[in-house]
Amino acid sequence: MHALETLHALLEPDGCLIDLHPSGQPPPIEAWIAGLPHLLGYMQETDDFIEYAQAATALAEIIQSGLFELERQGAFMFVTRADSVEELHAFLNENWSDAVLPAEIEIQADRLSLSTGPIASVQLCQQVHITRLRKISPV
Repeated sequence: MHALETLHALLEPDGCLIDLHPSGQPPPIEAWIAGLPHLLGYMQETDDFIEYAQAATALAEIIQSGLFELERQGAFMFVTRADSVEELHAFLNENWSDAVLPAEIEIQADRLSLSTGPIASVQLCQQVHITRLRKISPV
């Protein structure tokens, strides 16, 4: 909430704030084989995605406070693709400090590639919320 109050003070009158944050649901990881997706499992976070629920709560509170009004909101899928589970794991280690790929995902990928053929790609599909807020200036 403090960060949103600070942004309110920094914005021009009638300024706009765009918030993007993941939904907070564990994102699925899919293996693509012969043009079809196969669910391998779900990515986890060491903090169980708590910061995304906190972000949603802060947005609701800042709107209720009268500093911003909700103009528009929606959601979209942000997809991270890799050639293999190992490549996805390396990417997450470098770019997402609290991401955890359960060991079952690699085991499932190995089973799947043995039974159905080589995996063409692996993707993590994360739902992201987008919200546009308009600054309300005191009269």
